[in-house]
Amino acid sequence: MLTRMMESTACRYMMWLIAGTMGISSLSGCSRQFWRRQADKDTYNAIGEKLNDPHWQLPRINLTPDQRSRFFDPYDPDKEPLPPDDPAAHEFMHCVNGRRGYKSWHKLGTAFAIENPNWLDSYNIDMNGIDPVDGHAKVQLVKVSLPELVDLTYIHSRDYQTSLEDLYLSSLNLTQQRYNLGVRFLGLAGTEPGASATVPLSRSGSPGFSVQNFGVSQLLPAGGQLAVEVANTVTWAFGQNGSITAPSIGYSVTQPLLFRAGRKVALEPLTQAERTVLYSVRSLARFRQTLFVQISASYLNLLQQRQIILNQINNIRQLDEQYEKQKALDSRIAREVTERLEDFAQLNDLIPDDLRSSFSYDGRQWLKWRGPMTEADQERLLSLSDDPAYIAAVKDLIDLKNKDATGLASYQLLNTLNQAQSSLANSRRQLADQQDNLKVLMGLPPNIQLEINEDGLAPFELISWDLINLERKMRDVQKNLGTNLFPDLGEDQTEPAPDFLTLKQYLNELAELRDELREVGVNMVRSDFQPVQELLDATKDDWQASRPGQRYFRSEEERLRLVKNFEKDKATFERAERDFRFGSGLLDMLVELIDVENPEGILQKLDSDSNGRIESSELPDGWRELPRTGTNRQADTYVVDEFLSEVRDGSRILRDDYMLRLAQQLEVLQAGVRVEAIAINRFQLSDSLEFPEIEQVVNIGLENRHDLMNVRAQVMDSRRQVEIAANTLESTLDVSFQGRKGLSNNSGGPVNSASVSFTTPLDQIDERNIYRTSLIAFQRQRRAYMLFEDQVKQSIRQSWRQLQVQEYRLEIDRTTVRNAALQYDSASLQAASAAQSNALSLLNALQSVLNASNALVGDWVTYETNRLNIFRDMGIMQLDPRGVWDDPWYLQSHELQDDDAVVLPAMTPGAIPPNSQPQNY
Repeated sequence: MLTRMMESTACRYMMWLIAGTMGISSLSGCSRQFWRRQADKDTYNAIGEKLNDPHWQLPRINLTPDQRSRFFDPYDPDKEPLPPDDPAAHEFMHCVNGRRGYKSWHKLGTAFAIENPNWLDSYNIDMNGIDPVDGHAKVQLVKVSLPELVDLTYIHSRDYQTSLEDLYLSSLNLTQQRYNLGVRFLGLAGTEPGASATVPLSRSGSPGFSVQNFGVSQLLPAGGQLAVEVANTVTWAFGQNGSITAPSIGYSVTQPLLFRAGRKVALEPLTQAERTVLYSVRSLARFRQTLFVQISASYLNLLQQRQIILNQINNIRQLDEQYEKQKALDSRIAREVTERLEDFAQLNDLIPDDLRSSFSYDGRQWLKWRGPMTEADQERLLSLSDDPAYIAAVKDLIDLKNKDATGLASYQLLNTLNQAQSSLANSRRQLADQQDNLKVLMGLPPNIQLEINEDGLAPFELISWDLINLERKMRDVQKNLGTNLFPDLGEDQTEPAPDFLTLKQYLNELAELRDELREVGVNMVRSDFQPVQELLDATKDDWQASRPGQRYFRSEEERLRLVKNFEKDKATFERAERDFRFGSGLLDMLVELIDVENPEGILQKLDSDSNGRIESSELPDGWRELPRTGTNRQADTYVVDEFLSEVRDGSRILRDDYMLRLAQQLEVLQAGVRVEAIAINRFQLSDSLEFPEIEQVVNIGLENRHDLMNVRAQVMDSRRQVEIAANTLESTLDVSFQGRKGLSNNSGGPVNSASVSFTTPLDQIDERNIYRTSLIAFQRQRRAYMLFEDQVKQSIRQSWRQLQVQEYRLEIDRTTVRNAALQYDSASLQAASAAQSNALSLLNALQSVLNASNALVGDWVTYETNRLNIFRDMGIMQLDPRGVWDDPWYLQSHELQDDDAVVLPAMTPGAIPPNSQPQNY
């Protein structure tokens, strides 16, 4: 039976039909790549038409990311391999609800990572595995400047890529609307060109037929539609020879007269699509400004947090030094402690003579100790007797002395020191959090190593770290060598002669520190006066004059205050220079006097009359000027030990008063001079030096804000929608003309017709509601525009006022820093002289220094952040192709003035260099 069916005529026709269908299926359409490229071409052309104003020029509209980007896709977008999947969810792609899934999912392969697998190649990172996530922590970017941060952001920013895609999608919709109003391959019934065939499977003689049609149509701007179609129908009978062909051409013209009639209705989708692309272009231009401000604000906040940490480190250093000084001072205070010891009269016979001035026993019940107690003293006390009662009493005495050795001031300093260390740890945590936030904003993984260039903090280094480290060295040399040369002794104890070699080493190290003090102290502070002197010279005739990168004055009184402080600082520095020269000369004299191999060599060098003594006449003239302790005066003659003792005492005074104290004075001077040189970037428009008026700034914002332009235009969009909604309330009245003419010889004449279609507007509740909604939406849009306009004004006014306040605060900060430095210097001297029983004055001074330093950098960052904000909010922030504001301070160096020159960051091996070309192409 099957054989007979296969041999039947109907079956043969059916086989031909199946074969034809399979052949036609091979003509399924153009490739994915063709349509993607066509979409790109049309879309980019549409976007380019909107880049007709310099205010919203876009250096880049291409969707393809930089090849070094994390999200760059290296695969063919039309034949993308499958990404890594969640294993549990992936099972449903192969079996779902008991049914076998599509078996060829993996025919294009499977990618090993969602990220660009090659984005770490530029970092020269050795990968242990395939997934680049494993190599994130190995990425090192150090000393990255702000322009380089912006460049990296445009490479990796997900938000920027999304904004580009939003622009592309809006333009893609525009291409659809343009196509809708062009000539389309649609026939009379709205069908695309094609063919169909019907083959009967019944008895022989049943008719079969096929239909082929090809037509074009076009929507007209007034709402009408014109269509033309060519059709051909072929009819045949199975089992009979021959067929009948009936080709024809038809047309149709339809014009609405009420509903959907008119250009305002027919062109509305295209009008809105064109306007939307313009909005998207402006939004992307606005986004670039906002992105730069976000990156810059994060950069400035990192600088501020880093400076706060440096200030805290310096504060801890000062607290630690004062605590050590206070402990040493406490140990030298001759306090008396007692402990009970019953009936141990023989103890008086056991006490050595050299301890009797400090240790005594009344013979009945009280042990007594006066003055400082060293660990060696403690061991000697415990070794005087093995009596258990005595041992217990001495241990209690030692405990009392140890507790007594720490006074109230020491406890106050130690407590504040601990609190400062805790605050420093928290500040470092905050810095790390801010760094991670910046990395995520840039589109980078938070676990890469990123360090910004801190050159912007240079003006806030009010005291040179070289000078601070020198002061520490002076304290260290005293701690390392001075304890042997200047032992703590009790009352009525005579200091022994110093060890010659130790004294010689001490003087030589002081001489080296003196030379360093000349370079990092005297000479550096002298150079710090130069910028301030240049500023005063430049504004001598006109206090308003200023140069780029130089401080400017808000008033003439501000300049006069600086002149007064500057003259005072110069006079103080001149006195410090004189003291340095005086002390340096005396130190050179002492070094020269003991520049011999041994103490005997001193007599050979100085004892010119060989009487075994050194007479004052045999010493240099400067010996008379050598500072001495207390009421001591120059002796007429010295034996060697007496001479060495006086050299030791003089060197201690030189170190304390003419080196350490001088370094501290220079620190105060340096802070006062450097703070006066700190400049802020003047807020100005064009070349005017005047601070712009608030209404002028607001008007500029109202004229130039891209987003405000868009919101204003959206009011008109909403108004047009009212007209569109109102049109739906109209009756339907369409006029149509149709016709068809056969093209064969026996087809007869043409058939033409006309028709009118009318629908009454009775069931219009949905349309009524839509119309009323559009009226409300229009009023809401008006209010939304008014609100947005007010918010633009508000943000500009706030930034304008904040800029003025920050200018004023920075002037106050300069004075506060000066006063805080002087306050600390005075409190430190007071504490060193044991003139106070507690450390509150010193702690207040230290806190004042810390607060003033933090306020200075904080107010500067706040000022600069508001300057960024006001230019962004005015809409006049001009960005170069990299996305960097063309403000001189943000370009940072002359190499970046040229768009073709990019300064690469100073990087450790393995760091990625930013692109040598702008990324916003």
